[in-house]
Amino acid sequence: MQSFGYKYDLRSVFNDFLTMTLCAFSQNPITGKSYEEELYLETVARYQKPDVHLFPQMLTCLVGEMEDRLKDGNDVLGDFYEQNFCRKNAGQFFTPWQICMFMAQSLAGESQGDNARKHILDPTCGSGRMLLAGAKTIGKQHLYFGIDIDATCVQMAAINLFLNGMFGSEVMCADALHPDDFRFSYRISFLPFGVFRIAQKEQSPLWHQYRNSLERKKKAAQREILLPSALGEVHKGGSQLSLF
Repeated sequence: MQSFGYKYDLRSVFNDFLTMTLCAFSQNPITGKSYEEELYLETVARYQKPDVHLFPQMLTCLVGEMEDRLKDGNDVLGDFYEQNFCRKNAGQFFTPWQICMFMAQSLAGESQGDNARKHILDPTCGSGRMLLAGAKTIGKQHLYFGIDIDATCVQMAAINLFLNGMFGSEVMCADALHPDDFRFSYRISFLPFGVFRIAQKEQSPLWHQYRNSLERKKKAAQREILLPSALGEVHKGGSQLSLF
């Protein structure tokens, strides 16, 4: 990464690396090319030919570093971003790995003896570190979802979830405080294998689930006002996303 600093803005290089990596993970098995081939070619065209070969080398280094750090939290992308590009003056901080594990273990304690497949959401996911801790603690058999308003964070999280084998998950770029907001999302899939970009909110399972979950909670709150506890307890039926 540092070798790009003599010619290019490093933040732009980092963002382009994330974009091209996700394009590479979105392969059409029929054509053998990426579903995002045009975006890949548009991105790589910003660089001189001698520099282009550095991007696959960076991906190789990333995978190797993630494998080496698998036991102690392998959010290599998040660590690099935090050290070099995090907007501290805007209050952008990532939760330390140890705290992520503590929170995930707390969630695991609450669900002991419950074998149901859970829907687990981090509505401010950053690089997906909390979701990685969740998968490490309670298993990858559950479905993990992330939302963040920062597009770079969404891309980091999607790569992290894919390289850690968290299939069936999705990461959405949106403002979690506004349920109708949607910019784009990435779906991490095993069949077909890869990371696939979703451009329309109607095609996003996460957008529908999150919006419906908030609607249910809103109705429950209204019923709670109408029905005080003395008259009965509010029914909280239906599966909702767990926030942690």
